[in-house]
Order: sequence, then structure tokens, then C-alpha cells
Amino acid sequence: MTLHDERIITINEMVGFNQINGIEITEWQDGSGAVQLRITENHLNPADVVHGGVLSAMLDVALAMSGSYFVPPSPLMPGLTLHLSTQFLSRAKRADDLLYATSTKTGGGASVFFAEGAIHTPDGRLIATATGTFKRGRIPAAS
Repeated sequence: MTLHDERIITINEMVGFNQINGIEITEWQDGSGAVQLRITENHLNPADVVHGGVLSAMLDVALAMSGSYFVPPSPLMPGLTLHLSTQFLSRAKRADDLLYATSTKTGGGASVFFAEGAIHTPDGRLIATATGTFKRGRIPAAS
């Protein structure tokens, strides 16, 4: 993974939901986003497969990024989820080691956008897909 935007590194170092759950942003551009997750035992359900909530969270983060890019030096602010529909297509196991979620903005206007995305294993196996509706992130007002 090569990160060219220091703002992504800053977000990945922040303590919060993504860090606690092992979700790492790998790409964030205008119209697209990507995250990865190194699978640990903490991500598995009793059936020894990656929990659907983990997969949904990965997709939620990636899709929310795709329509909320701001050019430097503005901070990066992900969108807010209004609706997320996830389809689980294959199981991911501990042995898969890494999961990659990618997303694309598919449409929208000035404040609301639509996105789609997918999770794959390193060998290209499709694990889950999602579509969603999001409110564009806002740069916080100066205090």
C-alpha cells in the first residue's frame, strides 16, 4: 500500500471505530475509495467466518468516502450513511488473511450521493457487495 495523501495517514492513526475494528483506508479520491482489513480472530463469528457486521462496516466506510472527497489542504470528511444495502455472496475465513473493499460514486447532487462497492479477497474472490445513499461530509466550521 502506498499512500500519497498525508490526510489518509492522519485518519488511519486516529483512535475510533475504524482503528478499533482494524479498518484501514488505502485510497480516497474524488469518486472512489478503498479500505482493507487484516482478518483476526476478533472478526470471526461462531461459525468461524468473518462476521457480516464487519463486512457491512467495511462497505459503509468505503462507500461513504466515495462522494466526500475534498482537495488539500481541506481535511477529509466521510459522508453520513442514509441507507446501506449489503449482499453477502461468499464467506471469508481467517485463512483469507486480508479483505479489500472498493467503492465508486454512482451519482447524486450537491449534498446527497449514491455509491456502490464490493469486498474481495486477495485472490479476487467476491465476498460481498453494497449500494447506498449518503449525505456528503462537511468540513467542520472553524471555532
